Amino acid sequence: MKSVSALGFGKAAPGASYQALYLIGTVKDVTGVFRSTDQGATWLRVNDDAHQWGGIGGTGVITGDPDVFGRVYVGTNGRGLQYGDPS
Repeated sequence: MKSVSALGFGKAAPGASYQALYLIGTVKDVTGVFRSTDQGATWLRVNDDAHQWGGIGGTGVITGDPDVFGRVYVGTNGRGLQYGDPS
């Protein structure tokens, strides 16, 4: 991980005993929204270039849903609150 502008927590993955981690930042030179289910050892990008949610680089608020694994909420730059579910 290169940089983090926001970090949040959400419901644990099925079978995991610890919460999922969510971040807005740069991982392996890619800026986006990421989730980790292994205590931050690896990160999965959960947005794409077509869905930057109002300019991800300057976004400062993120949290996972405490009841639904994989659901993430992101506060955006003037576009309100966005949420995403795993596909």
